[in-house]
Amino acid sequence: MTVLEEFLGTLRLGEPQACGNLTIFPLLGTKFREPGYLLLDEAMAQGQFELQEVSEAGRVNEILAINKGGLPVLLIDGEILAGAKQNRVVNASILVAARSELRIPVSCVEEGRWCYVSEKFTGGRFSYTRLRAQKSAQVAYNLYSHGVFSADQGAIWDEVERKQTEMGAESPTRAVNGIYESYADKLEKFRSAFSPMEGQVGVAAFINGHFICLDVFDSPAVLHKMYPKMIESYALDALEQAGQDKKEAKKGAAERLLKKIAAAGVARFPSIGLGEDLRIKAEGVIGSCLLLDGRVIHLAVFAGTERGVQGRGGRLSNPNRRRAARL
Repeated sequence: MTVLEEFLGTLRLGEPQACGNLTIFPLLGTKFREPGYLLLDEAMAQGQFELQEVSEAGRVNEILAINKGGLPVLLIDGEILAGAKQNRVVNASILVAARSELRIPVSCVEEGRWCYVSEKFTGGRFSYTRLRAQKSAQVAYNLYSHGVFSADQGAIWDEVERKQTEMGAESPTRAVNGIYESYADKLEKFRSAFSPMEGQVGVAAFINGHFICLDVFDSPAVLHKMYPKMIESYALDALEQAGQDKKEAKKGAAERLLKKIAAAGVARFPSIGLGEDLRIKAEGVIGSCLLLDGRVIHLAVFAGTERGVQGRGGRLSNPNRRRAARL
């Protein structure tokens, strides 16, 4: 039995919750452990963790994590980091060891700024699913091809621009956070409509009856802390697709999804931090899993295929576009 089969076999599918065209199937755990790590917001609030540019000059696709505390800190794939020289998004789920410094692979989600607004980054938001899915496919491609956790920066900028145009959200620095701010009231309605259940460790999210994303953690405590951000991120895609044909999300589809993921092909890579990074691929889905000593820390799976969500094919954007981000 594979790690994914064993882990998914411990989960139970709960009854769906819905708001508008977004349906959430709770994933309930049966075996729990204390996390043994802190989340980004917790560690920052305790003054134990800092994220900053790697140098005064900075690098677009890499930042520096400084963990001063006695516990590892989990950075989650898709977390948006605001501040410093430009906003970034984390490329993969990474456990930063206690009392260590680590360079973190990131992608820029604010193309029009390359100047300091603060010395350090702060957390706050979670990237919407379509962006995470594209980034996941690009990182997988580059892991297979080059052994690096890089995305296609040009394609990331293109996707953020597409989202802003489609949703009529403007930002003077083309920051993805501007979209969330433009839809703050509507996103709050979605957040208020969903509540985590006792023992819930994950979600399977559907829009208009179609699967978009699955996120699972190793502890209900982690899920509960991340839940409002997660719902907001799924809702941003639901709002964009609100005018499309709405279909009911079936529990059978969620059950088949779990079976597909359990049987998916898996490739293992050393993580940037503690543990291993598993890359998952099956028909119609792609994803990743952070594994530590055989324990699933975070599993993220998205609709799409590697070909279907890959950007413009390269692990690095056009150099001229990278320079433009610094102006």
